[in-house]
Amino acid sequence: MAAAQPSVARALALLVASGAAIVGMVLLAVCYTGIGVTTLTSQNDDMDPCVAAYSAGTDSASVRYTVVPPQAICTWDVAGEPTEVVVASASTALFAVGAVLAVGGVLTSVGLLVAPRLRR
Repeated sequence: MAAAQPSVARALALLVASGAAIVGMVLLAVCYTGIGVTTLTSQNDDMDPCVAAYSAGTDSASVRYTVVPPQAICTWDVAGEPTEVVVASASTALFAVGAVLAVGGVLTSVGLLVAPRLRR
């Protein structure tokens, strides 16, 4: 018995889904890379006191990065009170579009690849 021919529609859907996943991952990479670059260049440009304290190497200042929402946050002590300053953040719209495309594309691709095998 001959093997069934692959569906052109299924192949096209898989192409579109995998393309969407790749575009989404590129957008997410742009978001996170942009935060890193902005954080590094903020030490040269209009320097915030927290970034200046962090650049000087004081123990009272630290920089942390969050994944969702993508941000770089500088924390330091001002008169014994911890103060947080957002040094860099990615566009919420760009991050949301990237996340939806990446997750949706991957899930759709996996579904298109696994569904025919589950039917057998």
